[in-house]
Order: sequence, then structure tokens, then C-alpha cells
Amino acid sequence: MKKLVFAAFTAFAVVAAPAAHAQPAADGDVDYLDVPRANETSEGNGGVVPSFSNDPEVLRPVLDAARERGVEPARYAGLLHQYWLTEATRAAGLDLANWDPTRGLAANEQNLAKVFTYYEKLQRENPDFLWTGQGGMAGPSFAAGIMDIDLGRVVLGVHEIRDVVAEIVQRVNDVAAPATANLPSDVQAVLDVGGSITAEDIAEFQVRVIAMNKHIFTDLIPQHQAYLGGGMAAIDEYHAAGLIDDAAYSAWQDIATGEPDKIVDGNAQLLYREQNQAIADQWDAASSMRQPVGRALTYVSTIAADPAIPGLVPPREASPLTLVASDLGGAEVDGPQWHLQTPLPAFNWADRDGRWAYITEHMLPTYRALKEQHPDQWMAALSKPMDQQILEQRALVRLPQMLRSMASVTQAQFY
Repeated sequence: MKKLVFAAFTAFAVVAAPAAHAQPAADGDVDYLDVPRANETSEGNGGVVPSFSNDPEVLRPVLDAARERGVEPARYAGLLHQYWLTEATRAAGLDLANWDPTRGLAANEQNLAKVFTYYEKLQRENPDFLWTGQGGMAGPSFAAGIMDIDLGRVVLGVHEIRDVVAEIVQRVNDVAAPATANLPSDVQAVLDVGGSITAEDIAEFQVRVIAMNKHIFTDLIPQHQAYLGGGMAAIDEYHAAGLIDDAAYSAWQDIATGEPDKIVDGNAQLLYREQNQAIADQWDAASSMRQPVGRALTYVSTIAADPAIPGLVPPREASPLTLVASDLGGAEVDGPQWHLQTPLPAFNWADRDGRWAYITEHMLPTYRALKEQHPDQWMAALSKPMDQQILEQRALVRLPQMLRSMASVTQAQFY
């Protein structure tokens, strides 16, 4: 039996993987060992190793053969990651061969919906998977935002928000001109590019954000799939292969205890990995894209954000931008002083510190309170059809709510 498994391992390796990846070892292994994860950031089509099969039934006997022969996990890390990824995509109804962020929004709308549907399914079926529940519940806002900023690849959405920002600035100018002299850089970026931004700019931004969505799935969900399939023993192997660091390993240890507080801590650590390790550099790249276009688009996304977790206040309410006369240079030393709390957020979602503060101070506790204190509402929100969830987050549907929110935040004081 062992000879048959070994024969299957070596024969499949020779046939299935390109010669460019072949790295024969002393024991005769080729192709499936020591292969880098060329698509680890998920910016391209396919899995983390695009040359490997997308079928877990094909990968499983190869992986089992490597384990049986005592190969070090670090040598088959790409195979291990690809295997659990294909198990996850099969369970989610995703086709890795047709998951290519570079193809843009239209080609990936269903992929976005399936990702968030699977996140919510994992949470409903596994109460300890708080990270997937929060991501799934907030996800429709993310998907709707990408669709809204598209609007048929025209820039209407950006123009409208630019006009709102311009009106706010004009009101400040009316009090103490010229307020625009020292505006925060993100506000100025929206004013600067709102009239000239192109469809190509928006298309590139969407590709970058869709890639982040895929990267989060390919990094975090195979870990969940491994835990479901093999418990901590599977996570031990994942860690030994170098696919997760000590912090992520500790997170899974906490989750495995079954203790409520440790489960919360473990999921928070997975969330930290998502935001500050997996996609942090990709947000940086999106923000710096063809300046000031990247800053404008990431700030527009922050202005319009309205995460769909019941009870969660949007960034513009959680951290409103306050303009002060002396800071803007809009008032004489002896003239009237004022400060205006605007309906604009004081941070840009692309910036790590501001994003993480909002997530930990507002999103995390709101989701936890909803699950623990209002379980029926929590389950209803997780069980709603994804198409309906995304529709309810489209800008035209929630415009009245957004206007009420902006009006409630705006406050002016003169002295």
C-alpha cells in the first residue's frame, strides 16, 4: 500500500506541475516540495500556487503521501495551503480558476457574495468563529461600496461626495475665509480630484480592493477549514509549515479552549492578522496610487461607509472631523473664533491606526454585544439572503439614513 501511495505521489507530481517549479530532492521528490506560494497575496487568478490543482481530491493523496513519508511540513507548505484553500473554496461554492481580481468588478460580484455568504455560514454553524461572523455581517457594506463607486464606470459617486465636501468647506469659508488654505490633506484630495478622476482610476482601485477581499479569504479561511477538518493537530501542522506565526497559533489555542473570554481574544488576534498583516501593505498601495487619487478614493470610501452590523455607528459618527478656525488660518487673531464638527470622518480607512481603532473600539464590541445580548437579531442578520444584504447597503437605498447621520453629526460653535 505504501508503494502505491508513493507511486501516486511521484507520478502526479511529474505530470501536474510545470518543469519550472521542479526542485528534485535526494529522495526523488519533484514539484510539490519547496514550491513558493507565488500568488500568496491573491492578486492573480487561481490559488496560492497557481500551478497546483484546484481540486482537493487530487491534492489530498499527494499531501498524505508527504506526511506518511515524514517530509518536513515546511517543505510542503505550498501544497498544504493550497489543499485547505481548495477545501474552503469548494465548501463556499467558489471556483479558484475563475477568481481573478484583475478582471474587475463585473467578473467578481458573485465571488464577493459567495465569500461573505460562507463567512456567515461558518459563524452560524460554529459559534466560536466570531471573526467570520463579523466579517460576513460587515461584508455586504464592503461589496455595495465597490458597486456604488463603480456606477457603470462613471464617476458620479465621487462627484457627488466631492460636492458634499465642497459645500461643507464653503460653509466654513462663509464664516472665516479662506478655510481651504489648510484643510486636512484627505479632504483636499477629494476636492482636487473629484472633477478629474477617471474610469480607469476607479477600475484600478476596485481591482486592488477585490484582491484584498480574496487575500483575506485565502489567508484566514483555510486556517478555519483546517481546524474544522483536523482540530488543533491540523493547526499544529499549519504552524510547523510556517503558514502562520506564533501569534496566530496562539489565537487558535485560545479558541480551542472553549472559554468565552479566550475565544474572544483568539478571534481578535485573527482580526489583527487580517488587518495588520494580510492586507495592510495592500491598503498602503491603494492609498498611494497615483496621488492624490488613491487618498481621495480611500477617503471617499470612509465617508460613505455604513457597516451593516446592527447598532454600529459609521466612521463619520464614531470619529467626526472637527475643523477649528485657528488651525485653518480662517480667522484673525482678534476676530471671531469657531469650531465645526463636520459629518466627515477624522481618519482614512486606508491608514492602519485609524482603521484598527475603529474596529477595536466600535466594531468588535458592537458585534459581540449583538451576539450575546440580542441573539435572535444576530441570527436573523446572519441568515438574510446575501443578495438582499448587499442591496440594502447600496447608496441609493440607504441615502436617507446617511443624510440623517450626517445631519446629526454636524455641530458648530462660535465664541
